[in-house]
Amino acid sequence: MPVSNPLVALGARVPGLNISNNSGRPGGGVSATIRGINSINASSAPLFVVDGVIGADFQSINPNDIESIEVLKDASSTAIYGSQASNGVIIVSTKAPKVGEYVIAAQVNLGLNQFARPLDMLNANQYMDYMKRSWEYDPKRGTFPTDQLNKLYPDLFGTDNKPLYDTDWQKEASRNATPISYHFTISGGTEKAKQLLSVGVINDEGLLRETYYKKRTVRYNTDIKLREWLDIGANLSYQFNRKNQVDDYAVGSMNATRLLGGMIPILPVAYPDGSTSTMQDFGFGYNYDSNGDFLGFYKTGIYTANNPVKLLQDLKYYRTEHQFLGNVNMRVKLMEGLEFKSTFGAQFFDANNQFYASKYLLDIGVDVSGRAAIDYGKTLYWQSENFLNYNRVFGANRINAVLGTSWTSSTGDGFGAGSTGFSVDYFQYNNLAAGAVPGTPTSYYRKELLNSYYARFNYSYDDRYLLTLTGRSDGSSKFGSGNKYAFFPSVALGWNVSEESFLKSNELLNQLKVRSSYGITGNSSISPYMSLGTLNNNTLVYLDGKRYVGTTMGNIANPDLKWERTAQINAGVDMGFLNNRFTLVADIYHKKTTDLLLDNPTSFVSGYNSVTQNIGSVQNKGIEVALNGKVIQTNDFSADLGLAIAANRNKILGLGDNNADILPGRVPGGLVYNVLRVGGQVGDIIGYERLGTWGTEEATEAAKYNRRPGDIKRDDVNKDYVYDDQDVKILGNLFPKYELFINLGVRYKQFDMSATIQVRKGNKVVNASSFELEDRQYYLNSYASLLDDAWTPSHQNTMVPAIRTQQDALYSDYPSGYVDSHFVEDGSFIRGRNLNISYSFPRAVLDRWKIKGLKISANTQNFFLSTKYRGYDPELSSVSAGNTFTQGVDYFSYPNARTYALGLNLTF
Repeated sequence: MPVSNPLVALGARVPGLNISNNSGRPGGGVSATIRGINSINASSAPLFVVDGVIGADFQSINPNDIESIEVLKDASSTAIYGSQASNGVIIVSTKAPKVGEYVIAAQVNLGLNQFARPLDMLNANQYMDYMKRSWEYDPKRGTFPTDQLNKLYPDLFGTDNKPLYDTDWQKEASRNATPISYHFTISGGTEKAKQLLSVGVINDEGLLRETYYKKRTVRYNTDIKLREWLDIGANLSYQFNRKNQVDDYAVGSMNATRLLGGMIPILPVAYPDGSTSTMQDFGFGYNYDSNGDFLGFYKTGIYTANNPVKLLQDLKYYRTEHQFLGNVNMRVKLMEGLEFKSTFGAQFFDANNQFYASKYLLDIGVDVSGRAAIDYGKTLYWQSENFLNYNRVFGANRINAVLGTSWTSSTGDGFGAGSTGFSVDYFQYNNLAAGAVPGTPTSYYRKELLNSYYARFNYSYDDRYLLTLTGRSDGSSKFGSGNKYAFFPSVALGWNVSEESFLKSNELLNQLKVRSSYGITGNSSISPYMSLGTLNNNTLVYLDGKRYVGTTMGNIANPDLKWERTAQINAGVDMGFLNNRFTLVADIYHKKTTDLLLDNPTSFVSGYNSVTQNIGSVQNKGIEVALNGKVIQTNDFSADLGLAIAANRNKILGLGDNNADILPGRVPGGLVYNVLRVGGQVGDIIGYERLGTWGTEEATEAAKYNRRPGDIKRDDVNKDYVYDDQDVKILGNLFPKYELFINLGVRYKQFDMSATIQVRKGNKVVNASSFELEDRQYYLNSYASLLDDAWTPSHQNTMVPAIRTQQDALYSDYPSGYVDSHFVEDGSFIRGRNLNISYSFPRAVLDRWKIKGLKISANTQNFFLSTKYRGYDPELSSVSAGNTFTQGVDYFSYPNARTYALGLNLTF
């Protein structure tokens, strides 16, 4: 089954390109970075160029439409894109028509998605063992009332006082999904006119019930030669996407993925009368007098939450997207070696989010009798590029020069509205007026402009000595009046040593090229109006049925705001052995970003929280190696092996006037986990080091911390018997030390097999799910390992505190609001990314059947995962997925699937 998002399959062969699949949901978030994190407040995502349209939405393209992808990493190759290229460039070219008779191609894939790695949670009997131990944590409460369970909860326990239900919620809320895709292409033509038309359909069912991703694509590409000196072309496409993203709504009890593992197993999906279970159906509370003496217990619900099956069914959260992408071009041959090209590209994108929570859903809709909302946004982007291209050869001298200019504009606007108080669920989000209580409407508008002038000069002498000079001046509407324009130069040198006489006839080393480059690129990926003073509306207040709106100060004007700049030096070597049977490409680089676009905190008396300024600096340096070899080559059999490895080291050099720490991220529940600190790295995790638990022989020492045996024991760095900000330390980093891809290919006659293995090493994952599943067990189910791992008098050498109830002391022990090392887990893994086996029918069969090609294939993705991580997958990031500082934070992520697929490719 081809992936619905082309980014997922991109990173396997490009060292230095880091791709993270943040969600297992079809159409879920995927993030990309090239050569580390360059910026803090501004974006670190690479620039995508699709068929010449800069900034196009690459992820919405049908992967079957892609002809080639080129990744630009060093400053010289990216410099022609200037201000937008500081994070690297990914150039995508879709399939173009070819000269010849019209060819029709059809591709069909049918898949099966299965739960790849479900969590091992407490079953019903184990859960009741947990309840017994938590009850008896306080001896005052006496023995757990097992003999009264049927009397207290007859719907949940039989007359033998044993659970009537043992629900595996991960199984009940998931399914064996069956994604299917179709793709059809017709192309052909003459030298005068050729065209291509493709249509694609992807129906990708999600692993969790009710979730899906639907994609429809249409693409038309034509090239016409009007005169010997005049060519015109057009590449037009339309994409439609629709997805159900219920797992993306809020956190806590409102999120189905939290209850996927957290719903207690003694509850059924539905009772015999058809009513569905909730977390209010079971639980105990305890009464104590003023002296702390136990008075008795009472029935109470755990908290207000529906079960995940009900949430998936009755919570509607759809997103519908339309994208029109087009590029028309004209190429005029002015004279020998000189041509003029003009292109105009445009992208129209709109997205509509539709939300409805049933009036019967606890904690979401029931308190307001149903909740509906819609929000709509659209963006219109256009660009105009005009340039001269000069190509000439003078003996051993080859010259190419480009001189051009471009204008781009991006305008976006949108609105949102909602209501509550529905008498029935019938209308949902389709009729907001059916809600008795209207919500506060919202709207926005933004516009940004960019004007550029650029030149590039390439010179080659005898194909041995290479020189590239590039200069680009960019002007952005986002910056202060005196700083809108900036100049970004670069230079690159190359030496084809293999073209020298002393190496040209070498049979072992047939290719050797050394190269280096230096250049400066810019970054303007901030909100459009950060250099201007702005106003905000304040919180709306309702008095006597009237709405009152206030106006407050927004941004502080900063007319000195200017471009963030990244200077990069790169050195590399390309080598080929035995007529390029084996190849090696290696690069080392050093990048330094200065004038960081950073939100600098201001004095409280100013009335502002911060001002965006050019302060601070970040450094990245690393190495990339790609090794490919045709290990075996015969007429009937061949075996190929490819290795791609990359390592990056990041360092924060400055953070403003005082270089004060910045704490940019918190996990749900408000715990700090991330710090930006001079001398440290972007992605550093900060918190307490958990040493274990206090033992009975340490009771006296524990009491100095107001703790007792069985409580969490942490490192008191300054030995003052208080756990506070002075005791936190760096616990690791969210980004890997290195990443390795192993690509295997085997061919035997008409059979082909390929496999990709991914190795990621050295990164940490903040497992925020475990914070609730293991340390706050009362509110959710827990890992099956809890009963063995939790502290008891006979099991004291453990990281897991004694099991207790929600009313016991230190039930949730997180002083000063920091995470601790127990939930900072090793995110290293080895993954079987992709395995594909195909058979291409031989020419004799094709001729007999009068077709041009026929191939059948079998494919599996995510076919194995080896990791120490306790969650579904260490690659998942569920808190603002794709944000620099939340990459590697897992809070009940949508689980990854293991996919099996059969494919058919037919050409005639």
